[in-house]
Amino acid sequence: MIQAVSWIAAFWTAVLLFEAASTRSAQLRFVTGLALGAGTAHLGWALLHLGAVVEHPWGLLDPTTGFCVLFLPIGVWLLAPVPNAFRTLPLALALARLGCLIGDCCGGREGEPTQILEIAAGIALHSALRRLPDWSVVPVFMIGFGLVRLLVEPWRAEPPLGPPWIDPAWIALAWVIAGGVGLGLSERGGGYARLVRATSGST
Repeated sequence: MIQAVSWIAAFWTAVLLFEAASTRSAQLRFVTGLALGAGTAHLGWALLHLGAVVEHPWGLLDPTTGFCVLFLPIGVWLLAPVPNAFRTLPLALALARLGCLIGDCCGGREGEPTQILEIAAGIALHSALRRLPDWSVVPVFMIGFGLVRLLVEPWRAEPPLGPPWIDPAWIALAWVIAGGVGLGLSERGGGYARLVRATSGST
């Protein structure tokens, strides 16, 4: 229950922060991207625990059975790949992790408070992204998002369904690599910046 409340609060935090500086059409794309992100987070969780899902496939139909936050930004990237969208995500994800901390889930081995580390990192990343030029925001988010998970992954407790068949660290590393490539393309307003402008109609 606590986790559900924290995710709802995180959703509206992201929406309100985004709406403060966006057009109506961009807002709609962002909200739809968040919804798609929730779906990709659920499907990503199912991918990581494919064995359990194969044994109990009806569990996949229950959207509350599990989420993997590593897949959540995919929905936003597909539908709203604009700087303001990714400036909102770290703070929203930090708020969601607060629910994990209060609800005592997604923690670390032997009581290691990995949720606190992720909350602090999310706030720090949010603060940094607010100060960066638009062309660098999305790739820097990807790098920061991936690095945070890479750093805490060795300390995270084993999930209730057992170890995932794909190590989440590889997914986190993929975010870092994608961000590095994106940063190279977008430097000085290059390829990625043009893609953002073309898809969003905004600077």
